[in-house]
Amino acid sequence: MATPQELYDETKTRLDLNIAKAQMLEREIKEKVAEKNKLMQPIMEDQGALKQLEKLSDVVQPVESK
Repeated sequence: MATPQELYDETKTRLDLNIAKAQMLEREIKEKVAEKNKLMQPIMEDQGALKQLEKLSDVVQPVESK
């Protein structure tokens, strides 16, 4: 049977590792959100360009399946 000190040490180590992993995931999430935000302007520009190009009679639009 483990001693109270061994149980404490094991629990403390597990806690520290879980906190470190949670912090790493939080950093990754922030980086991914920033990456997504950088794409928003080009996406809006492309959507606007497509709307204008759709008005041209010689542009064939692909049929989207649902």
